[in-house]
Amino acid sequence: MHTHPLDTPPPAPPSGETFRRVLVFCGSRVGADPRHAALAADVGRLFASRGIGLVYGGGALGLMGEAGRAALAGGGTAEGVIPRFLKDWEVAEPLCEDMTVVDSLHTRKAVMFERADAVLALPGGLGTLDELIEVMSWRNLRLHAKPIWLMGDGAFWAPFTALLEHVVASGFSGADILSHVEVLPGVPALAARLTHA
Repeated sequence: MHTHPLDTPPPAPPSGETFRRVLVFCGSRVGADPRHAALAADVGRLFASRGIGLVYGGGALGLMGEAGRAALAGGGTAEGVIPRFLKDWEVAEPLCEDMTVVDSLHTRKAVMFERADAVLALPGGLGTLDELIEVMSWRNLRLHAKPIWLMGDGAFWAPFTALLEHVVASGFSGADILSHVEVLPGVPALAARLTHA
């Protein structure tokens, strides 16, 4: 059976590593597949049940809203980071009391990343892809070693991982970029990653 390189789990985190907060990149829309919204809510509930803080874009719409509200409803914490110009456009989540308003998208990404111990990308659009690519680029430049996980129903990330393989095969990147992200098949796999702490 052929094993996809991105389906091979990376080594477990060093003993004693804790995931206090996880940064979630995800869409400001719910998407066409209702499983995506359900997944975002399940992630929020999982974090709340484990005492892990959610760091996210702070929007009330789409998967962001689903994850944030589920985390808060479960008694967890949610830290929103939203640029001033998007505060009204994305409708900042009114239930999120820990909301940081910043001056730009660049600052938003830096602040969110700094606050988190790991990164999880759920389905989303250009914003999600932009955020994901940037933290992968930082990882490639050895600026961090935080885990980067991808999760989405219906093999959502398969075209993205195929693109990474194409970039490697075309000689534009080393094969190590394939080990910088891990595709998780669902919430139980995410829960297992969080138990290494």
